[in-house]
Amino acid sequence: MSTEVPYEAGSKQYSFVERDLQKSSSDPNIKWIVVFYHRLAYTSPALIDSIALIRDTYHPLFEKYGVDLVMQGHSHNYQRTFPILYNAKGSLNPIVTDKNTTNYYNPKGQIFTITGTGGAPDIHNFTGPAAPYTAVQFNAYGFLDIAVTHNGTILEGNFYANNDTLKDHFTIDKSKDIDKSTVQSNPSKDSKS
Repeated sequence: MSTEVPYEAGSKQYSFVERDLQKSSSDPNIKWIVVFYHRLAYTSPALIDSIALIRDTYHPLFEKYGVDLVMQGHSHNYQRTFPILYNAKGSLNPIVTDKNTTNYYNPKGQIFTITGTGGAPDIHNFTGPAAPYTAVQFNAYGFLDIAVTHNGTILEGNFYANNDTLKDHFTIDKSKDIDKSTVQSNPSKDSKS
């Protein structure tokens, strides 16, 4: 999806994204839903901030339709959240559902990544400690290699810095069938503000 054209609720893009997610989540042949866009919904404190409108508009939609992974760009660093649910009482404080830092088994919520693949680090530096929902972060350039293995039941992510050093590794394991119709679409009853 694009964060450079109108994307608010009611926009053409919002309608497209909602239809596409609805179609994908109801297709039994689609095991993984991955979303990619440029600007940031979530980030640790940095010179480039997150955008509340993206977070407040799309994270509830991602929950409703069982998105697994959200890949963000824009910042020239690497960040990965724990699995998180949208917090309607304070969206800058999403609900962390699993504090494991590398392996997730049928997690509730979405994992958001930021993968900076180039640019100047001095304009994208962190300005404070990692946000409480952040599992891993560091200033580095590189790429995130995503593979689906084990007969489609495991999504594996490996972030390699440009010097070929493996800097992050995580897995999402859905080895048991997940009924996407049971994905929680109203996390506010579980939220802690």
